[in-house]
Amino acid sequence: MNLKKIFCFFLGLLSPILMYAQEEILTNQSILDMMELGFTNDVIVGKIETSKSAFDTTVDALKVLKEKGVGNEIIIAMMHSHKAAQEKNEVTKVKKTGIYVKVNDEMKKIYPTVFSGSKTNTLGAALSYGLADAKIKSTLNGEHSQNLVNSNSPEFYFYFDFSQTSELSLRAINWWFSVASSPNEFVLVKLKSKSRKREMEIGKVNIYAGNSIGVDEKNIIKFDIEVLNDNEFKVIPAWFLEPGEYCFYYQGIVPVGGYTNQAVFDFSIPDNLELAKVKGLYRKGAYVWILKEGEPKQFLIEECKQGREGFYYGLRKSNSTTFEADFFVKESECYKSKKELKKALGLD
Repeated sequence: MNLKKIFCFFLGLLSPILMYAQEEILTNQSILDMMELGFTNDVIVGKIETSKSAFDTTVDALKVLKEKGVGNEIIIAMMHSHKAAQEKNEVTKVKKTGIYVKVNDEMKKIYPTVFSGSKTNTLGAALSYGLADAKIKSTLNGEHSQNLVNSNSPEFYFYFDFSQTSELSLRAINWWFSVASSPNEFVLVKLKSKSRKREMEIGKVNIYAGNSIGVDEKNIIKFDIEVLNDNEFKVIPAWFLEPGEYCFYYQGIVPVGGYTNQAVFDFSIPDNLELAKVKGLYRKGAYVWILKEGEPKQFLIEECKQGREGFYYGLRKSNSTTFEADFFVKESECYKSKKELKKALGLD
């Protein structure tokens, strides 16, 4: 038998012993066994303090230990070890909260970024004598997010926690996920990069129409939600994301007591992930008919987006002067003519 075979033989014999040593967990019986072997109290206490344990410290169990001669010093060490194990378990039981993105089968947390400031474009409103809206914009420092996502179709995971533990320990820094109940209270928005900053429109002011707070529908990217359980959700953007800056923004109710919604969960799609040009049934500049508010209406296609389930079109009213999409619809909801729409939907 050569040296290599001898080494493998002894390694095979030692492996179960080493594995047992690594996985050893002390129990009440372990303590009784060590006492029977004649170990002193200080040795047993030292073993308790340096080992994993699963002690039973109920009154009945302690009574048995006492009857078999286990000293108070050892019992106190067992109780301390049991309490420490319980506290560690409680910490691990606290559910993770927040927004994560799946990267190479690993979950990467997206931390919130606080707005660096806000501004209102009053010049355009003034020049139009109040007819035009003054846009309210919030800004983020930096041209790009530090959260880099290397996918045009990323998978996001939202984790919520409504437990008492979460409210006490996480609400102050991560309150969104104790207050909100699902991703439906968030919107996915594409940010505009400008002068080493990123901007997001969060409202409008008009001296005649009044104030409008919230992200405009035309800037919102739709996403699909898969319910994993009561507290966990999988979120996938409805269409492939082009290179650029994005964020999830909470639009639900902000709780009272000093909380402010002055942060977003931002991320960046790098420039090297340019999407391939694929054509749908309709092109930019074409007119289509859709069912809007229960009536057939005609809109102009301003944008085309490719998604996992086909194409989406950004539509605007033909008489609009903004030259921006007002909202997005699936290709399956679009028709070439009013007659075709009515026939397909049985409106004749």
